[in-house]
Amino acid sequence: MKHEATIALLEQQATNNEQNAVIQEREGQFEDVANNRRNAAAYRAGIETLQAE
Repeated sequence: MKHEATIALLEQQATNNEQNAVIQEREGQFEDVANNRRNAAAYRAGIETLQAE
């Protein structure tokens, strides 16, 4: 697969951001939650773009 290493790194970052968002939501850190969800969505979009190549 083309870009396999890059996709794996983006996947790891997206997952970390999603997990952090869950924790931060429980802690009431809603600004951080929004930031982590935005970042995760951007990583996932990047993954889709690379997989389409």
